[in-house]
Amino acid sequence: MGTLRTIRALAVALLLVAATTDASAQEARTAPRDTANHALLSAATTWGYQLQDIDVPALARTPFDVLVVDTDVSKADVARLRRKPDGKRRLVLAYVNIGEAEDYRAYWRKAWQKAPPEWMGAANTHWKGDHQVRHWHPHWRAIVFGNPRSILAGLIARGFDGAYLDRVDIYAYWCSERPTSFEDMIAFVSDLSSWAKAQQRDFLILPQNGEELLASARYRAAIDGIGKEDFFFGDRGNDVMNYDTRIALELELFAHARRDRLPVLAVEYARKPENHAIARKRHAELGHRLYFAPRSLAYIGQSGPRHAEDGDTEPYHARIGRRGCDG
Repeated sequence: MGTLRTIRALAVALLLVAATTDASAQEARTAPRDTANHALLSAATTWGYQLQDIDVPALARTPFDVLVVDTDVSKADVARLRRKPDGKRRLVLAYVNIGEAEDYRAYWRKAWQKAPPEWMGAANTHWKGDHQVRHWHPHWRAIVFGNPRSILAGLIARGFDGAYLDRVDIYAYWCSERPTSFEDMIAFVSDLSSWAKAQQRDFLILPQNGEELLASARYRAAIDGIGKEDFFFGDRGNDVMNYDTRIALELELFAHARRDRLPVLAVEYARKPENHAIARKRHAELGHRLYFAPRSLAYIGQSGPRHAEDGDTEPYHARIGRRGCDG
């Protein structure tokens, strides 16, 4: 009889824990839409994007409503960038690669070069110094968020308005090793968003690419918008239109963002005037905020000195589809 009561008590306790966990997860999955930063993002019509050779005074003189810059910007410079030349507020987002470890970041350890940690995968041959990561691993997650020494904690301390998350699409490279890598990325972004907003309620989370993740309601609820490269041009060359089938898939996937009124920051690397005209028209029809950039992201606009990386084209990963690893 005592054993039966114990079993029943354990069952009740487990149910209570499960209910609490579900409720907490539901709360964590909801990004606030009533903050001042979210209002600024929704009202933004222009944006700029630079990761290399940053000249803060020059960037501060630009009129963009939103700026995405590298994380290596000081607190004083972030404060300067948050004001446009007319004195109005500007959103400043920090670029964070959550799908790859970068050997030029403060968290990098020299020993990893010879003895990589278990969460690290192969080097990215396209971008020197980048190494694929197993994004579900607790050690990598702890580097990104969840403690005072994490990347996101540092961004919040320096006054950034949010994080612009790159390589959320890394999950596709791990599908064969870990069939749940799609769901793992959704959990990763949801959890880091919840943690960041618990520290600063109006901290914005915008992933770049990985649009197939938008099929998840949990994912959409965790983000404040999404960035997108190469929507219409770029798969086969910066000035080559993408295949109709690829564009059709993008339109299908981004319909989720449109229904949830998630702002889209689109960047195209096409340079020809006729392609600019096509891109402007198509993105305007979709309500996207469009920016034309050099592929190197080493200067603002496309009239700067040519960079060695400007001619590169990011390969479209064939495994990405409508349902992640199952698609």
